[in-house]
Amino acid sequence: MKKPKGGLSGTLESYLELIHELQTQYGAVRVTDLADRMGCKTPSATSALRRLAHLGLINYEAYRPVTLTRDGKAAIRRMSAGHRILADLFTTVLGLPAELAEPEACALEHRISPTLLARIGTLMDFLHGPPGGTELRDALQQRFAKYLASAEGQERGGPKASA
Repeated sequence: MKKPKGGLSGTLESYLELIHELQTQYGAVRVTDLADRMGCKTPSATSALRRLAHLGLINYEAYRPVTLTRDGKAAIRRMSAGHRILADLFTTVLGLPAELAEPEACALEHRISPTLLARIGTLMDFLHGPPGGTELRDALQQRFAKYLASAEGQERGGPKASA
């Protein structure tokens, strides 16, 4: 199996996530279903599948159902963890509602470096865990909410004051 340099592209990660979703729902995945859901033509989906197969992340043969390999399932677990870390940052630290945090986390998880994601994960572990972390988190949330409600915070993207 060939390892990707610097990780998978966002597009290949999206294919991998969709394969996981469809495989969970239906047991296996057809190329035409992937192309339809990705909004592309079958040859484009086939090209992406060949790259994922070359990386050892999926089982792919022409005219056969597509399934994740053990390495593909591990990659999905890593991506899911990254998504959870980012969504936690957005809701806990930035105070965003989950309905905004989730799609933003999904979009960013494909573009963030593993080093930065690991550091954010460490920060979130600290803010949720050891003595001192939870107090810092609570104080940060209170002060940030107060800042967002202020005139300066509103100018920088905070919620608009109600009339």
